[in-house]
Amino acid sequence: MDQISTGKAGLSGASLLAFFVTGLAFVISIPYLPYPGAIPLKALPILILVGVAWRELQGRVRLLMVAALVLSACGDILLELDLFAPGVGAFLLAQLFYAGHFFSQRGTAGLPYTRLALVLLLPLAVSSQVLPATGDMMVPVGIYMAVITIMGVGAALHRKPSTLLFTGALLFIASDCMIGINRFVMPFSAARHAIMVTYYLGQLLILWGVLTSQRQISTGQTK
Repeated sequence: MDQISTGKAGLSGASLLAFFVTGLAFVISIPYLPYPGAIPLKALPILILVGVAWRELQGRVRLLMVAALVLSACGDILLELDLFAPGVGAFLLAQLFYAGHFFSQRGTAGLPYTRLALVLLLPLAVSSQVLPATGDMMVPVGIYMAVITIMGVGAALHRKPSTLLFTGALLFIASDCMIGINRFVMPFSAARHAIMVTYYLGQLLILWGVLTSQRQISTGQTK
């Protein structure tokens, strides 16, 4: 598939190629951190998605998605600078913008119990292990875990088609849960690789899902 369109070029093959090349470059280079240029390289895949969102979306959806992605890129930079609390703050705001859009697109076809169970139980299970180990960071980390759960619930309730979007949200939650486990509970081998792969794919699929949903809305095929 070369593109997903909301009226223009959509998520084009060139955009996907640039995203995957830059994302893979950063993931492969993780063992060599820190090195000159690592910080902008880490944020570059998300900035590519910012460009796609700005080009393809319109109105309130564009503002919310661009804000979420820009804040995510800021969070990437702050975390790479070892500014954990500001980085968490940036991602918390990003999740709120995502949640704001998702809940505004809630479906009417009944409750998706399986999806809701996934996005509720995963953060809850991880929080039960992470929060007791966070010390002075318990309150901000607890708030963040609550917010990503809210974002996940919004993704679960999003009108159809929403498989891409929900999968992306679940990957994003999994990435954040791995950060918590690796930082506060039990560092594990290849943690950064797993965190970044799930994070990059999560962001891509969320945007891809939003583009798909907006296209369906414009043709009157949603429910």
